[in-house]
Amino acid sequence: MAGWQVLSVVIAVLVLLVVVEMMRRRKLREKYAGIWLVVAIGVVVLAVVPPVAEFLAHLTGVATPSNFVFFLSGVVLALVSLQLSTEVGHLEEEVRTAVEETALLRCELEDTQRALEARIAELEKRTAAPDSVDGLPEASPARVR
Repeated sequence: MAGWQVLSVVIAVLVLLVVVEMMRRRKLREKYAGIWLVVAIGVVVLAVVPPVAEFLAHLTGVATPSNFVFFLSGVVLALVSLQLSTEVGHLEEEVRTAVEETALLRCELEDTQRALEARIAELEKRTAAPDSVDGLPEASPARVR
């Protein structure tokens, strides 16, 4: 095996180990890990079996296998970027919706608080002792036994 093949296999195995460890620690979700696992396995296949890269380069009309690998890398990165951009757009929409719902709930809570405070003030006025005793009937003297 040539030096570049060994290096490619070592890097691919390291990527596999890092992806598995990140999944285990829940730092990488399965849907994203799948992409990187496929890429790492593809690198191992292309490094261990160079005729596959030569065949695919010839099939696609690319002059050399190394150019094909670079082209394939660019395509993979573009697809990953597109997928992540789509996910970011979806998450932005969810955040916007959550913020709007929170604002509406906050307004509703403030309205309810104001109504409750007004109701409490009204009830306190009705049940409070009068400030002045003018006009109230005299208390009857206590009977002494």
